[in-house]
Amino acid sequence: MKAKLVTYRTEKLNKSEKSKLSKKLYGYTDKSHHGKYVYDREGLLDETKHIKIYKNTFIVPIENWAPIKKELKKRKANIKTWDIILLEDL
Repeated sequence: MKAKLVTYRTEKLNKSEKSKLSKKLYGYTDKSHHGKYVYDREGLLDETKHIKIYKNTFIVPIENWAPIKKELKKRKANIKTWDIILLEDL
């Protein structure tokens, strides 16, 4: 299976942009009305199979790379990728 090993850096981003990027990629828990209602908001990586290796490093199938790449570029994160072949499916 063809996949991408992705790592990104966010040290040049401000706290707000880092938070937005993290929420968009990994999702978050949204609480409203003083915690009375709790919603789990999904991120881009929740919608696809992936392997999270470290905080800013993950493996994603190559066919699902385009929307993730678009979001990382939109937030101006420093991206490094490698094409890899997995012997087993995710």
